[in-house]
Formats: sequence, structure tokens, C-alpha cells
Amino acid sequence: MTGGRIVARRWSLLLGVWGCVAAFSVAQIWVARAALGEPPPLGPLLRLEAPVWAYWMAATIAIVMLSRRRPLDRARPWSSSGIHLAAAVTCATGFVGFRLLWYQAFNPYPFLDPLVSRWFWRMFRESFIHGFVLYWAVVGVYHAFANWSRLRQRELEADAIRGRLAEATLQTLRMQLRPHFLFNALNTVSAVLEEDPRRARRVLGRLGELLRASLRTDGRHEVALHQEIGLVCAYLEVEQVRFGGRLGVEISIPSDAAEAAVPSFLLQPLVENAVRHGIAPREGPGRVAIRAARQNSEVVLQVEDDGIGLPLGPLREGVGLGNTRRRLTEMYGNDRLTLVKRPAGGLQVVIRLPFRLASGGAREVARE
Repeated sequence: MTGGRIVARRWSLLLGVWGCVAAFSVAQIWVARAALGEPPPLGPLLRLEAPVWAYWMAATIAIVMLSRRRPLDRARPWSSSGIHLAAAVTCATGFVGFRLLWYQAFNPYPFLDPLVSRWFWRMFRESFIHGFVLYWAVVGVYHAFANWSRLRQRELEADAIRGRLAEATLQTLRMQLRPHFLFNALNTVSAVLEEDPRRARRVLGRLGELLRASLRTDGRHEVALHQEIGLVCAYLEVEQVRFGGRLGVEISIPSDAAEAAVPSFLLQPLVENAVRHGIAPREGPGRVAIRAARQNSEVVLQVEDDGIGLPLGPLREGVGLGNTRRRLTEMYGNDRLTLVKRPAGGLQVVIRLPFRLASGGAREVARE
């Protein structure tokens, strides 16, 4: 909102508030006179009351300026209170004088008390208390709005800080995953290199493709599911070279879920855990399955293996699984990762994410 609009909005608010007060005062006087059988004409009554409340419109500007310079806060409570007390007396006295002179000059029902001093002090007592209370009401309303504005500004700043903190946390978690993945991938190359240099070169070629795919996700926390699957496929090709016929892969992503937005580098550490801790320790061949399904407003991802399953005792999550769980919590607000022991052996990791399209269109990714 521009500065001109802000000023216009404030003037409109000021005119509206005191306009409503003036209308209420006019209605009150008219009803009181009508109850006595002498309803006054509205035109003269409006001309009589409007300038009285215009005084408070001008006084409000002065009160707000004073309150900005001398707010009632903990920094200087006594000095500010003393200044406002003196200002309240002055403002109320000015209101009394203006009101009495204006009423006496233009009131169709002037005060006829022959003793001016008695009339003055009676009206002074009534109007002074009225004006004194109005002054502190304006001060109170100003401080309420000022405190609300400061609170709102602090909330916005806190939200911005929380957003930057979450961004930094997600970036840190993702950067922890990349060295972890590279270390394990290079171990795969090292293991194959001594046995078969030609296979090692093939693994290095696949590893290069995998690194290019992973770098394409830099700067984005979410990618389309089919892009994430492409990264996982590159990794599994490297591992299949290492394991030969011992590692079977099944990937099934229906077209209605292929364009779902998922955190980048989400599935790779889970698939890596399935291969390293599920398939690698078993003697015979094993299988890793990756599936997705859209269920109403969610997309459900599953990474499953038929390996040795979870060890006995309490579960200790490694870097990949632990960081994936923390990333999901940071991004979506609660724990969306579940570990399920398969009855036939092995482990299933289930992730539920809110369904949101990463881009237009869809494609089907399926591999048996």
C-alpha cells in the first residue's frame, strides 16, 4: 500500500469514528428532547453538535502525535504518564471552553441561569469529566493499535526467520545426503574395479549420469515424481552392475501420480538402504520394489525389499533414513514416514505426501 493510500485510509478512519460519535450524540439529544415533547429540528442540531466533535477530531491528531513521542511503556512510565495527565487536563479544559462558548452562541436552547459562575462551574464539571475520559480513550485506542501493529510486525518477522531457518535446515539435510550417497557410490566403483575394469568403467559411466541427474535438482526442494524415479533408476543401474543377477528391480508409477511433486533426493537414500541393508546381506537374489499410488488428496510412495528385514532390538536410523524423516517433517509439518515389517521378510517404507502437481501433464514410468 502506497503512502498516499495509507494517509487517506487514516483520515477516513478518523472522520468515520468521530462522525459516528457525532451522530450518536445528535440522536441522543433528539431522543431526549422528543421525550419532553420538544423534538428539535435536525438541521440546527447538526450544526450545533458537529463542530463540538470536530474539536476532538483535531485533538485526536495532537494526542496521537504526543503518544508517538511519549508512549506509555515501561521505558519511562512516570514521565510519560505525567505528560499525558497534563495534556489530558489541558485538552479537557479546552473542550469545556469551546463547547460552552459554542453552545451559548448557537444553542437554540441557551443556558438562562442568571448566575454565570454557577452555570459555568456546573457545566465545567460535567463537560470536563467527559473530555478527560475521551482523552484517555483516544490514548488507549492508539496504544492498542500500536501494540497490535508491533505484534503483527514481529509475527511477520518471526515467520520470515522461521522460513529462512527451515530453508537452511532443508539445505543442510540435503547436503548431508549428497556426500553420503557419493561415498557409497564410490565404494561400489572401488569394489568392482579390481574384479573387472570394464565393468568398473561402465559403473563410472552410470555414476556420471546419476550425478548429472542429481545436480539438476539443485535449488529446488521439490521435483516431479518421474524425475525422482529417473535418479533412482540411475542408482539402481549402478548397483545392478555390482550385484549382477542378485538384484531384481520393480518400479511402478501410474500416470496419475507421475507428475506429483515430491522432495528431491527423497527415494534414493531409501532405495540405498534397501539394497545395502536388505539385499546385500542375504545369500540369494533379492528384489527392490518402488511403487506409487494416488489416494484422494495424497500420493503414497512405497519402497519395499525382501531382504533380511529389521534387526532385533530398538531401531537406529542412519543418515539416509533419519535425514529423510527430518526433511519430511520440516516440509510438511508432521511425520509422514512409516516403517512396516513384511510378513514374508524384508522391510517396507511408506511415505504419504499431499498431492500437488509439479508441472502440467503426466507420464507413466513402469519397469518390471
